[in-house]
Amino acid sequence: MASGEFHGVVSAPHHARIACLLVADFPLAAIIRANSELHDRPFALIRTARGTRCTPHSELSQVSAQAQTLGVRPAMTVAQARALIPDLAILNPSPAAERAAADALIDVAESISPIVEEGAPGCVWLDLTGSTHFYRPANGHPKDVDETGDTHEESIAAELVRRACRVGLEAAVGVAAGKEIARLAARCGGARVIEAGREREFLDWMPLDLLGLGRNARGDDLELVLKRLGIRRLGELARLDTRAVGSRLGIRGAELMRLARGDDSARLAMRSRTEVFAESLDLEYGIETIEPLAFVMRAMIAHLTERLQMRGLVAGDVALTLGLADRRRDDRRVAVAAPTLDIRALLTLVTLHLEAAPPPAPVESIRLALGARVARPAQADMFLPPAPAADRLGAAIVRIAALCGPEHVGRREAAQSHRPEAMRLHRFAPPPPTPPTAAWVAAGPGRATLAVAGAPAPATANVARIVMRTIRPAPPVEVMCTREAPEFVRGTNVCARVVSAAGPWRRQGEWWASANGDDDASLTDAAAPAAYARDYYDLALADGGVYRAYRDLNSGQWFIDGLYD
Repeated sequence: MASGEFHGVVSAPHHARIACLLVADFPLAAIIRANSELHDRPFALIRTARGTRCTPHSELSQVSAQAQTLGVRPAMTVAQARALIPDLAILNPSPAAERAAADALIDVAESISPIVEEGAPGCVWLDLTGSTHFYRPANGHPKDVDETGDTHEESIAAELVRRACRVGLEAAVGVAAGKEIARLAARCGGARVIEAGREREFLDWMPLDLLGLGRNARGDDLELVLKRLGIRRLGELARLDTRAVGSRLGIRGAELMRLARGDDSARLAMRSRTEVFAESLDLEYGIETIEPLAFVMRAMIAHLTERLQMRGLVAGDVALTLGLADRRRDDRRVAVAAPTLDIRALLTLVTLHLEAAPPPAPVESIRLALGARVARPAQADMFLPPAPAADRLGAAIVRIAALCGPEHVGRREAAQSHRPEAMRLHRFAPPPPTPPTAAWVAAGPGRATLAVAGAPAPATANVARIVMRTIRPAPPVEVMCTREAPEFVRGTNVCARVVSAAGPWRRQGEWWASANGDDDASLTDAAAPAAYARDYYDLALADGGVYRAYRDLNSGQWFIDGLYD
């Protein structure tokens, strides 16, 4: 049980509808999900603990379907299996891959219903009560709607199967009035819905082999005991006396008797919704270079973004934990300038971070977590020109951050400083549009005018305002003076005689920062001390331009601060 989870019990009403997501051979499915190249290749898992050497006498615990068609069975030794399939892949079970697959299955369930319970590995229940109103059949045919107007659960079951495929799992879905009946329906494969009131009809033919019976309180194999009594199906068990079955088979037999008669009153135990989305993978061998490491992480990021998209979320910062061959752990945090679901951009950010500081030892395990963020809503504006879509804009910002570094991408804001060009870089977050608000104002008897907030007053509507375009960083220029009066300006983009000049206006400050040794170069574009002393001039040149220039009193150098429009 994960820390911080909330668990509560939800009473199931008499009309409750519960769905069960079930992945058969879950350890094998988790391995295939983490290594897609094994999907069509025969492989098997061994019982040897991780970290120990696989020997020819190691015993197989689970075998893929492709290997079983070629004659390999569980409990064989590696030598026996490879005598049948020489290129059989032998792998260790991966608890990290199983946990990641289980979390993905929970995300599939939570994308449909908020009430979810995790069962055995590869089994998840969700409450569908009332959810049929939100999921319509694909064809919308009237026969898919029951007498009460609610749509059938076939569409929801099919949607659950599709969403499980999106996260890399092949799941079966069963829908019924109880947990165990829904699980039995899922064990039949595909998407199966047991209509209300027809549970006994479904359970009567159910073979005992599909139940997965364990041992009773006395330690006897319950399935073997029932077969010795001539009972092969649940319908045969339902016709027996409850007290006689309970006295001979114990509590487990009595529970099985109630299930055979369709009495499934188990309740769902709620769990808190996932806040951090993580994928983990144990590698079979250590990886030393960045390229194969990025190849592995691409599939992990793809699974994570798919899980986030199903929940209506986007990816924030990336938390990367690498397990090294020397038993150390390398923890990293990769900043994402804008939340996104772009796999390529996220992978580029992580790869650049690894290239800047490579792992000190071969990597044997990977844990990659994405912080969940709510997608920024976007709405067209009536008064402003159309803006880029929020998701595309976020993806573009992430790509720029991958090329330039996240610390160099953001939104510039004026800093708390006396220096005119002082500013800081903040995380990019487009401000919400603020369209002008209109109101009807009375303009006399029977007349009204439309006043727009923020519009200039009628008296000053035709007055042109002078605007100065600041230049950052300020380019240096050469200024020729006569008796300290500017006469000629020469620089990269300007070369003209001074027609008229105004100034100087002296500005100086932050001398205390230099005296205390608290220079902060991050407040300005130039790597200069915080203290400054300048004389500013407004210069009209013969080329028709009007410039704001200043002379640094400490160095005597001239700079162009801006250009008047």
